[in-house]
Amino acid sequence: MHQFTDHQRAVQNPVQNRNRLLPVMHLETGDAVLLFAEAEKRFEERAVFGRVALAAERSEATSPAQWMAEQVEEVAHDAHYRTTERPVILPIPMAALIHPDTAIACDAAVSRTRLCPQEICLEVDDASLATPSNQNAMEGIEALRRCGFRVSLNASRSWQAPLCYSLRILLDSMRVDARKIESDEDLLDRIDAAACSGMLVIAENAYWRDTDFLNEVGVEYGFRMKTDA
Repeated sequence: MHQFTDHQRAVQNPVQNRNRLLPVMHLETGDAVLLFAEAEKRFEERAVFGRVALAAERSEATSPAQWMAEQVEEVAHDAHYRTTERPVILPIPMAALIHPDTAIACDAAVSRTRLCPQEICLEVDDASLATPSNQNAMEGIEALRRCGFRVSLNASRSWQAPLCYSLRILLDSMRVDARKIESDEDLLDRIDAAACSGMLVIAENAYWRDTDFLNEVGVEYGFRMKTDA
């Protein structure tokens, strides 16, 4: 019986190629150095009640940890065959971040691919860490780091998480919205703290013409870059 290779499966099964792998650019060189994965599937975290909830419970067989592991495995397969830039940044929902089995499930998932955990960066929303009771989220990040995964912070919508030393040493990068940098001193302070800690700071919606300013405040990378009209 003919045995298909991983590459042949990826080519013959278009479902495995449903992720968008978008480049993160180095502002000075213009080179694509990282990737951001936009998955077609999103984890449903809204509260649902009544018959709809019962139907959803019956149809949803996987836990948040298993759902996240499936995303990691799909993105890792896609990245291996389609790109060379690493790491690949992949958002992780709060439900998966605080689930006790997520780190182990993701580690098992990436072991079934050609990538290693260090080539995957799981992006945590700032709101997940901005509450007083964020201990479960911190424990989730620590568990991911113990398995070798990189972890990033999405501060493009809010930037309230306390960037204390214990958190900064766990994070590899931080994403911010370039349109909000100049108008918010607190965001500027956070960018400075992140950059001084060795974190990569990625500005989304940045204009190429603002490269010098962004470099001055500690931003070296851009995502969804814009050119002058």
